[in-house]
Amino acid sequence: MTFPWKLLPLVAALALTACGGGGSSSPANSANDEGNGATPNSPSEPGGDEGDEGPETLNTPAALRFIVIGDSGSGSAGQYAVGEAIATVCQEKDEFIGDIGFPGCDLVVGLGDNIYESGVTSVDDPQFAEKFEKPFEPVQLPFYMVLGNHDNTAYVGGDGAGNSRGEFQVDYTYFDGKLSNRWNMPDRYFLHSAGTTHTNPRPLVDFVALDSNPIAGGFGDPDIAYAYHTYGVDQRNWVVNTLAGSNAVFKIAMAHHPYLSNGTHGNAGNYDGVPSEILPVLAGERWKAFMEEAVCDQTDFFFAGHDHDLQVLEAVPECGRTEFVVSGAAGKTRSIDDPERNVARFQQGDVYGFFWMKATEADPVTLAPARLCLDAYVVDPEAEGLGVISDGELTPAYTHCYDKQPMAGIAPGNDFSGLPLGEGALPLPLPDGFDADFTGPLKELRETLVSGFTQVGADLPEEQRQVFDQMIAGTDILFNALDAATAAILEGDSSEMSQSVQAVLAAAEQLQAIDTRSLPAPFDQLGSAFDALADGFGGDGSDAGDGSTVEDIAFIAGPLVALSRNLNNILDGIEEQVPAEVPVFAGLTSVLSTVSLGLANTLEQLVLLDTSATGEQLVGTVQQTLENLVNDVLWLNQIPGAEEYTTLPGDALSSGLLIVVREVTEQLDERLLSPLAPLLDLLSPVTDLLAGLLDGF
Repeated sequence: MTFPWKLLPLVAALALTACGGGGSSSPANSANDEGNGATPNSPSEPGGDEGDEGPETLNTPAALRFIVIGDSGSGSAGQYAVGEAIATVCQEKDEFIGDIGFPGCDLVVGLGDNIYESGVTSVDDPQFAEKFEKPFEPVQLPFYMVLGNHDNTAYVGGDGAGNSRGEFQVDYTYFDGKLSNRWNMPDRYFLHSAGTTHTNPRPLVDFVALDSNPIAGGFGDPDIAYAYHTYGVDQRNWVVNTLAGSNAVFKIAMAHHPYLSNGTHGNAGNYDGVPSEILPVLAGERWKAFMEEAVCDQTDFFFAGHDHDLQVLEAVPECGRTEFVVSGAAGKTRSIDDPERNVARFQQGDVYGFFWMKATEADPVTLAPARLCLDAYVVDPEAEGLGVISDGELTPAYTHCYDKQPMAGIAPGNDFSGLPLGEGALPLPLPDGFDADFTGPLKELRETLVSGFTQVGADLPEEQRQVFDQMIAGTDILFNALDAATAAILEGDSSEMSQSVQAVLAAAEQLQAIDTRSLPAPFDQLGSAFDALADGFGGDGSDAGDGSTVEDIAFIAGPLVALSRNLNNILDGIEEQVPAEVPVFAGLTSVLSTVSLGLANTLEQLVLLDTSATGEQLVGTVQQTLENLVNDVLWLNQIPGAEEYTTLPGDALSSGLLIVVREVTEQLDERLLSPLAPLLDLLSPVTDLLAGLLDGF
């Protein structure tokens, strides 16, 4: 919203110029000019016009006010409410200093996942209007955006494996047909300088916008232009040089993927609970190394999204003075997964929201240091005042101010540029000789789930019922693999490990054969997820059986983790309005995701027994997987539209599953009383097994 009195600074400046007063100004950041003609990836000239308070307020420290949003582009009612709430906060934050009025906000930064679920496919894609222009129409400010995994989709929305798709969002910056000039993404990574200090003129804030997806996304892009050793290293060099050359008061790096997070995705190096020792790329180990080499301690703050919540986290020694903000709740919501994972000043999940921030230069009169203050705003689309204003007053959920801190002086690492991590995928012929009749300690659990879901799908249309039954069969084969791995833990039989590995490959073959195109969105994307699983075997570009035991387990576990992520991305696509069939497919998809990740983690923990892991961790992984399965079934009752499905298993099936889970976990707990040494022998046949499977095709 624009009010006439907001033009007073301009009027005053023109009056001074007419009288011969005033001083020279620094060149404006080219990203602010009409046409957004910034040189890609090149540091912009200092002194962007945003927040430039002019020579008439030299006695007042210069300030820059901005909004921080992430994961916005859902087009949902929640996103529209966030747009209205931002406009309200910015209006209420308008202020007079003396006779001069200043706007409450100068700009917005967006932290990726700008267009759900799969990005855009052209520069004139109507989703730009539906998921950016219209929801944020009340916010007449420049937006500076970075890319997220959903913006770079190849197979399934959110896989991040198709980075070329993100180029359309860069091109939209320069597109003559765009509906407004608010969108700014001059390149995939870039510098934007904003505000100018009054003392020794220099930028007040340098926003260093990063493209985390090709590094942190975890899925290999077949286009070498986005490979680690090309794109990744080039970006690392650019960041190091840009930050070294910056003389801004505040240096703020921003990207989609977090370094620290208490949300579902978690910390870089252990994303989604994936151990970095086994699957470093999927675990986000590369991004962690990138951050610690190029960003940590070099910046005052690091902003990220990816987790759909609001977090203000404290600095950690390994990243120096850098403070952390996660803002990923502008279009979707999600719970805080582990509130104790990192020390949090503030955290809130299951809400929409954003941050308002104000950076202020040091005051030479009062000797107050440069400071950055933030307000967290929680948005309730149904509340009067949208949850951000009550009785005419702003109601932030949290407020905090940071004084400018010196660098901690930590030595940057070289794990990113000096130690390439394997990446790539080779198709693997799938076996047909595994024992489909194998049963272990999870037999009753498998039978209960299959029976329950078979009953649930009985009322589906015939074509969808066929797909549903095929998915149940593929899920049961993965249960077969988890059952065999659990039996191996309990009984120490290496043949059961062979059964587990063969079952994984057979499940991939079964799932890939399913045609899911007839399913309601977003489950029509399941086929792409299953294709990615079958195509994904191979963790380091070498043949299975040629490497160490760790590499061979990664060969199997990596695609399972990728499948789990892809399935969760599909589940993330469920919006408020959903077809009646969604509860059924959502429940089975959630169970399949849990089994995939649980099996992968179980195999990984077995490998780690002879290094860092303990038996407790191994048993805990199996137990947690079983408990999550029970929660998946309970979740069926809460999916939108579930109240229309009287046959959903819900509490009854969960009660039966809990009995089985208790029995299995008691056996696992007893297993800890005996020596773990026999477990270390289980993996010795894995290399020969995988090599033998390849010889048979």
